Amino acid sequence: MVRGSIEFASGDVIQGWIFTEDGLVRDRTVLAFQGQTCVGAGKVDTFRPDLADAGMGDGHLGFSFPISVASAAIGSVVVKLEGSDAILLQNGAFVSTGETVVTGLDRAVVRRRLAELKWALKNGRIPQADFDYLRMLWSLGVYERGLVRRVAGEDQAVTERPEIAAAALLESYAETDAEVEVRRVRSTADFAAELARLGEGTVPVAAIHTSERATLRVMEGSHVEDAEAGNARGAMFVDYPLSSANLVMLDARAAVELLLPEGAAVDILSAKLV
Repeated sequence: MVRGSIEFASGDVIQGWIFTEDGLVRDRTVLAFQGQTCVGAGKVDTFRPDLADAGMGDGHLGFSFPISVASAAIGSVVVKLEGSDAILLQNGAFVSTGETVVTGLDRAVVRRRLAELKWALKNGRIPQADFDYLRMLWSLGVYERGLVRRVAGEDQAVTERPEIAAAALLESYAETDAEVEVRRVRSTADFAAELARLGEGTVPVAAIHTSERATLRVMEGSHVEDAEAGNARGAMFVDYPLSSANLVMLDARAAVELLLPEGAAVDILSAKLV
């Protein structure tokens, strides 16, 4: 299996990383395509300490090479490993082998929803905590929630159960009662497939949690329809560490990478409306 992502693309350069399960990717050739036209080629020869720390080979997984493509076509550029049919996409941020590409939100919908939230807060319809959470999730496509809290009047901390915290946040987004479904995944391919499924559903939001260690790399704001324009401006991924002490609410339509150490698993908690 091949995985990785394009992290930056412009009219004259493309950058990202790529990994194969056999670990034999260092110094191999990667090709950039716009449609059926090859617009550049380079080598996988850049050391990435973040990927090495995540247990992905020796960390020499990065690439950066010149391309030549018109500005209007930047968002459609993909990268292939020479000799492989797997494709690195810009907007999905995972390797595609024919999965459905999820359509993002219309920007006008996001603007309208943010205006509705401001009105609800001003008129006392929602508490400040819900406003802050929903504003960030609709604006950025991601929100981090800590699970450890202090007990009032006591010198101790307790850890909230992730499914309880997730249920409250999912219901706040859906504005109705919901049951929480939990799917445990152990690979980035399964993670991407589950997000693609949720992205086409009624509640395209999930809580991501692990009792181990992992990292979500999210391109903030990429869940809106013009995500390609953000890539063209040089938008970068932001790291959200995952552990037993937090969960990350994620819009399933956002561009995201999961850095998952070998043998680890993450839980995807989603809403089933009742």
